[in-house]
Amino acid sequence: MNLFKLAITATLLTFASSAISAEWMTRYKKDEMRGTARKFLQIDSDNSVEFDFPYNGGAKLSIILRSKNTELKEGQKPEDLKPTEALLVISKGQFICNSYNDCKISAKFDNGKIMQYSMTESGDGSSDVIFFDNSSTFIKNLQSHKKLIIEASFFQAGTRQFKFDLEGYPSGK
Repeated sequence: MNLFKLAITATLLTFASSAISAEWMTRYKKDEMRGTARKFLQIDSDNSVEFDFPYNGGAKLSIILRSKNTELKEGQKPEDLKPTEALLVISKGQFICNSYNDCKISAKFDNGKIMQYSMTESGDGSSDVIFFDNSSTFIKNLQSHKKLIIEASFFQAGTRQFKFDLEGYPSGK
């Protein structure tokens, strides 16, 4: 009986420690009055980090890719739109990114070198969103790699790292 309990415990611990990979989510925003559409791709970090109050409780980082708001031509579907912009959103917390400092994040794809990406604060002043200055390079790297670690700076929390499993990127999109 003790061997049976030991086997069950070992099985549960194996499943508990295995990482559950996030999936890419796709959504669309259509403006039927204007005949325009925009496509969004999103993936959330596999891990969460802890910040101090009032942001405690585990924060995840999301990568959001979006297409330009496009007037659809005859026969064109929102599914055909390609992402052209990339941004990061933190579920709880505040990025340190503003126009008077050098706003950058670090990224490591697979086992490659650490890369720096220049970022820009949100136009509406939101501190939970930052935009890539060179989205096309970042999007190309997302499409051609399987793993990613992003390190960003946060208000009163220093730098934190978030891991992403990029498998399942909607190919050709």
